Amino acid sequence: MTLPLLGEHQRMNAAVAVATVRALMPKLSIEARVVESGLGRLDWSGRLQLVNRPSGQRFLLDGAHNVGGAETLAKALKQYFPGCKPSLVLGILRDKDWPRMCQILATMASRVILVPVHSERSAEPHGLAEICRATNPNAEVLECGSLAAALEATASDAFVTIAGSLYLVGEAMELLHLSASTSRNERGLNEWSPAERITGLR
Repeated sequence: MTLPLLGEHQRMNAAVAVATVRALMPKLSIEARVVESGLGRLDWSGRLQLVNRPSGQRFLLDGAHNVGGAETLAKALKQYFPGCKPSLVLGILRDKDWPRMCQILATMASRVILVPVHSERSAEPHGLAEICRATNPNAEVLECGSLAAALEATASDAFVTIAGSLYLVGEAMELLHLSASTSRNERGLNEWSPAERITGLR
């Protein structure tokens, strides 16, 4: 069976889930075919979610909101898109280890566009930009006042990765018309649910 989620960590997660269900089968009376069917229909929006736009432009949306998440995203980019350096739109909360996250992700990109997150806890794009420039001096590094402006700046880029915060990814899903409109507070952006999915990777 092919798991419809990118990332080796998702395969590990699925294996643990299957092992747990198998151990509980005598009590839960769950058939193996039901487990297989459920795994085959998994859909975790905003976690290594590949979106193909009608224009041919591709977006990879991933929360990657901590160092571990950034490392997982970097590994996935190498594994699934070898030799590809996307444009990276990055916004991070300041209470995260944002210098290390910038160091991990900036090396993967040809362009880095720094944006604020819709939160009082947002790290300033200028600080992120300084780390990204030092880490990847060959990349073009821009600062934008909003995610909407960053999407305009990357409108002609073939492959764009948006990462660094689940709040940011939630806003991206709204602006890309992948979800219904949400409120502008942190809770609203973190609790988006997709109302429409454009063709993704399967």
